[in-house]
Amino acid sequence: MNHRLLFLGLMFFSTVAAASSIQEYELLEKKAMAGDYQAQRNVAYWLTGGYNNAPPLNPILGCAWRLVILKSGSPSVDSSDISNKQLYCDKRLDADSSQAAEIQAATLLKQIKKTAKR
Repeated sequence: MNHRLLFLGLMFFSTVAAASSIQEYELLEKKAMAGDYQAQRNVAYWLTGGYNNAPPLNPILGCAWRLVILKSGSPSVDSSDISNKQLYCDKRLDADSSQAAEIQAATLLKQIKKTAKR
C-alpha cells in the first residue's frame, strides 16, 4: 500500500473527526449555557482534555465552568464537583490563570441567567 495515500487518508479522517468534535462540543455548550448541570460538567471535562484531547482545549475556560457549576445553586452539585475544582483549578492553574477563570466564570453566570430568563 502506498504510504503517502495512507497518510493523506489519516489526515482527512483527522480533519473530519476534529470538525465533528467541534460541532458536538458546540451543541453541548449550548445546553450548558441553558443551565443544564450535566452539560456544564461535560463541557468542563471536555475543555480540560477529557474527550481524548479533542478540540477545543482550554484549561482556563474548563476551570471557569467548574466554578460556574459550584456557584450555580444546582441541587445536583456534589463532592465530585468540589474535587474537580480543586484538581483542575487549584492544582493545575497558576494565580493569573485562576484569576482569569474567576472572571470568565462571572461572565458565564451572567450569560446563563440571561439565557434562562428568555
